Formats: sequence, C-alpha cells, structure tokens
Amino acid sequence: MSKNESSKKTTWEKLNTEAAQETTEQESATKEENNTQKADASTQKLTHPAYEALEEQLAKTEAQLEQHKSTLIYQRAEMENIKRRSQQDIEKAHKFSLEKFIRDLLPVKDNLERALELTQGTNNDTLKGIELTLQAFQKVLESNGVKTIAPAAGDAFDPDYHQAMSIQETSEQKPDTILLNLQKGYLLQERLIRPAAVIVAKAPTEKNS
Repeated sequence: MSKNESSKKTTWEKLNTEAAQETTEQESATKEENNTQKADASTQKLTHPAYEALEEQLAKTEAQLEQHKSTLIYQRAEMENIKRRSQQDIEKAHKFSLEKFIRDLLPVKDNLERALELTQGTNNDTLKGIELTLQAFQKVLESNGVKTIAPAAGDAFDPDYHQAMSIQETSEQKPDTILLNLQKGYLLQERLIRPAAVIVAKAPTEKNS
C-alpha cells in the first residue's frame, strides 16, 4: 500500500468516527428531548381540566360515602334503642300485670291467715286444709319473686317498708320501734307492693306534778 493510500484510509476512518459520534450525540439529544416532552405531557395530563374534575368528583363521592356511613351507624344505633325500649316496655307490662295479680291475691292470703289464727288450738280437717292451702299459696308467691315483710315487736320502724297506722305511748319498748304488726307487707322483685301495717311505740309524755 502506498503512502497516499494509507493517508486516504486514515482520513476516511476519521470521518466515519466523527460521523458516528455526531449521530450518537444527535440520538442522545433526540432521546433527551423526547423524555422532556413526555414529562411535559405528564405534567399537562396531571393539570388537565378533566383530571381536576375527576378529582373533584372523587372527593364528593368520598364525602357522600362518609355521610352514608354516619347515617347507617345512626340507624343501627336507633334500631338498638328501639329494640331495647320495646324489651323494657314488655318487661314493664309483664311486671305491671303480675303486680296487679299479686295485689288481688293478697287479701285472699290475709283471710286465710286470719282463719288459721281463729282455728288455732283445734284439731280438725278444716285447720289442716287451711294450713296446706297457705303453704301452697306461699310457694306460688315466692316462685314469682314475692317476699313477705313481717316485722316483729321491738323491730325498728322503717318508713320505706312500714306504714304507721297509729302511734302509742309505752314505756315497755323503745320509741320508734314496732309495737304491733297489724298486717304483713310484700315485695315483688324488691319492689314494694304493700307496706306492713304497724303500730309504732312512742315514749310516754312526762306528766307535770
């Protein structure tokens, strides 16, 4: 190969290298420009009026959803309250009907107890029948939550459970104690349905000499 041919080849390779480098630079610049355009397009897309409207609609939908949730929670709570009140009304109606029934039975029990007192000391079938009837009566009352209030002489007077029919002066007992129990009282499920009728002791009045 001659010297001139070698020089031409070197020059040609040099031109090819420069052209390839220029092409690479142009491709890099084009790619960077494309990336910039994509970024700009993405930014434009995020700030597009349609996207803003969609965001606004989404916010409204979320607010409506929260409102529906609150309404649902309120409705559930209200249903529970209605259920509880209905149950309470049923229980009250049951207690009221039972209380009225027990009240109507108490005079019958009082009469049986008086009859038993009048026949004490006798030994006949009538006395045994009254005793058995009273025992059965008492069991029925107790099975329905009825308790008897029967204060004895000397017990302290309790206005929550006792009704003072009269007050008598006496030195035999302390003041404000039960002197005599005239009629038993009764509780229904710890609720007073009839107080015990009693006579209350009072300290004697001092006489002036």
